[in-house]
Amino acid sequence: MSQSVEWTIRLLVAALCGAAIGFERSKLRKSAGIRTHMVVAVASALIMLVSKYGFYDILSTNNIDLDPSRIAAQIVSGISFIGAGTILVRKSQISGLTTAAGVWAVSAIGMSVGAGMYVISIIATILIVLVQKYFHDDSLINSLMRSVRMRLHIEIKPGQKNLEQLRSFYNEQGVKDASFNLLAINDKMIVLESDALVSHKFDTNQFLLELEGLPGVLMVQVSNMKE
Repeated sequence: MSQSVEWTIRLLVAALCGAAIGFERSKLRKSAGIRTHMVVAVASALIMLVSKYGFYDILSTNNIDLDPSRIAAQIVSGISFIGAGTILVRKSQISGLTTAAGVWAVSAIGMSVGAGMYVISIIATILIVLVQKYFHDDSLINSLMRSVRMRLHIEIKPGQKNLEQLRSFYNEQGVKDASFNLLAINDKMIVLESDALVSHKFDTNQFLLELEGLPGVLMVQVSNMKE
């Protein structure tokens, strides 16, 4: 049981390390965020534990001369191709990263269960389920930071003047560090995706009303972008 506690601690430390890296990536608005990094970190630690401790019973058997840990390496590389198939790229948006990481993590759990490492298999499963459930978006992190993420789909008339007006409006409303992702541009409109963190007290409805009333703004929609 003491060894299982040690293995559990390693999984928890791996999850915390993955969360720290994922949080940093999320702050930079990268496609792979907290969930993806935590799932991969937990799965990697789990596979390492399986490789180190999961085959002692076989190696101690008489007249057996093999390296069963090589099986773990082959599964890890093989399952990566399946996970890669769940990643989709549409223009500048990437989806399926967490699904790919989850597929890879499930393979690690299956390996550990097959090796008889039941305690850490259950612990890893609980960790990954909690990560998938509570880190599905930025709501938990935003609540801890006392802020919410505001993502908008904006269509404006072509022209540098309209772009500058849009940025100036954000600044005047106290929305700092907003990013604008160009989705499309033609002779009739410029399509943007804006992303910013605002406080819980921010009047989003009033902001949207005033934004829609700006000259040159054709349409404003709240955009729900999930990893």
